[in-house]
Parts: sequence; structure tokens; C-alpha cells
Amino acid sequence: MDIGAIVDENVEASDLEQAARVYQEQARRGSPSALAAFTYAHALIRSGKEDVKLGIVILEGLLKRGTEDIPKRDYVYYLAVAHTRQKEYDRALNYIDLLLNAESHNRQAIELKALIEKRMKRDGLLGLAVLGFGGGAALIAGGLALLLRRH
Repeated sequence: MDIGAIVDENVEASDLEQAARVYQEQARRGSPSALAAFTYAHALIRSGKEDVKLGIVILEGLLKRGTEDIPKRDYVYYLAVAHTRQKEYDRALNYIDLLLNAESHNRQAIELKALIEKRMKRDGLLGLAVLGFGGGAALIAGGLALLLRRH
């Protein structure tokens, strides 16, 4: 599948409802499983703008929590996808660079980085990200690098 299609993919309403139902049911009984949370977050990031924000929050929580069920690289990859959908390209690049630091030959990550940079150029933001967001980006990447190393 084309990387642009992955980033721009929209979830079916029934799939989002099903994922939400499972997540909420588990949340009522305690803490949702990592799989239920990831499935719901994945559906959310393929939905509308506000849903993408909630998906980011859930994925960031999963990344911090760390689980044996799902590799951290999946959380990082989909955080990059979510931020790309939000046109938060600097944050998307931070996540994808973190993934590439751990897995330099990850084809999906390489393709996603190229897409992010292409969209930044299209939107005229590449120079801004390099000049204006470098300091904050370094802090985020440093913290995430520590999380990935622990796993």
C-alpha cells in the first residue's frame, strides 16, 4: 500500500464504533488492554481532526506505559502518521527520526519520512521546522529515545 494512502486513509464508521465499544467496555472494568487501546487509537487517527488528537493521547500513553503486547515501534510509527495527518510535521519528523535511529532500514519509516518532507515542502514549512522547532524537537526525541531503549 502506498504510504500516502496509509496517512490519508479514513476509518469506516462501523470500525471506529466497534473499537470504541471494546475500549470503553474494558475501561469500565478497569484499564483497557494494550491491544484494545491501540486498536481504538489506530481507528481514531484515521478519523476526524478531533479524533486524531484523542488517538495521539492514547498512543502517547501506551508508549509511556510500554507493553509486551505491541512493539513500541508501532506506537512511534503511528504517532508520526497521526501528526502528519494533523500537519504537525515537526512532531511527525521527531517520531519518525526516533524510529529510524532504532531501525535505520525500516522501509515504511523511510517512506513516511520522505512523505512528511514532501508535504512540508508543499506546505512551505520545511525551513520553519529546521529553523524554529529544532530545540523542542531535540527534547522530545531525547525523551523518546530513552523510552525505546528501555524496551
